[in-house]
Amino acid sequence: MHSLSSLCLVIITLIPSIHLNQQPDYTNYHREVLRIEELIAEKQFEMALDAYDKLFDKYQFVFLREYKIAAQLAAHLGDEYRTFEYLGFGVASGWTLEGIKKHDKLKYLKRNPRWSDLELSYAALRQDYEYRINDSLRQVVKNLSKEDQKMAWNYLFRPSEKSKNKFIENVAIPISERHVNHLTNIIKTHGYPGEQIIGNSVWASTILGHHNSLSPEYQLADKLYPTLKPILLEAIKRGEMNPYDYAIIEDWYLSVKSDRQIKSYGIINPLTQEDFDRSNEMRSDLNIRSIELRNKLIEVEIMTGIDLHLGHGSWVRGKIIARD
Repeated sequence: MHSLSSLCLVIITLIPSIHLNQQPDYTNYHREVLRIEELIAEKQFEMALDAYDKLFDKYQFVFLREYKIAAQLAAHLGDEYRTFEYLGFGVASGWTLEGIKKHDKLKYLKRNPRWSDLELSYAALRQDYEYRINDSLRQVVKNLSKEDQKMAWNYLFRPSEKSKNKFIENVAIPISERHVNHLTNIIKTHGYPGEQIIGNSVWASTILGHHNSLSPEYQLADKLYPTLKPILLEAIKRGEMNPYDYAIIEDWYLSVKSDRQIKSYGIINPLTQEDFDRSNEMRSDLNIRSIELRNKLIEVEIMTGIDLHLGHGSWVRGKIIARD
């Protein structure tokens, strides 16, 4: 692995080329992450760190979540060298010093002599992240998100069910369709505007989630999202979209379209025991963790205090337990 100082010297060579044909297939990336999570669930933390090292060496773009977890694991094991290496990689991927300082598992590192080295290297490491991000596109998607949030709040405070339905028909649907068309054009031109390209995975996925939750009648007739689905799946393969973001978007679609009769990933609606097998099969197809693995990882969080970022793309807090 690179030392923190040498990392600053090679950041330009590590900058990924966004939306290029020679990018690796991130299907394998997510499978490797699942294997690492299985090691963590079995409390094989040293082996998990070794697997993280191989992952980091293999891919130019790594989701920030992986660096955050690796840094915490290294700190938990008392491996100072690795901890600061992962912090450096994290900063080069968008992690801020302020975020590290506030992190319950890592804030004690401010007392470590190597902390001053990280502070001195911060600007150079941060340049890597800033060079990767498409700022103009980020602002476009941010503005779409603001309009989407305003629409959602206006709907929420309608005084009656009748006025809410009227708002959906007359206001929400036209705005949402315009947003989805805009995002589709962005994806075709620049790639999916998520963590890799704009440094934010929330804005676009929330817009699409809102679009998929308008009404059962609309979802049954909608042609925009079904057309977009294969494009999103390709974006996952390129590492532009996190599969957990896709899962929550698709979960909304299937749930609302069926008037909450279809249970899929177990993100929006609680599952019965009968739903578990189908949910795990869908999760496996998308290379996201099974319900059982998620529940084991929550136990590790409780035992160690490590934040494994399991809330990403999930409305369910804690373990997923079957409902009667």
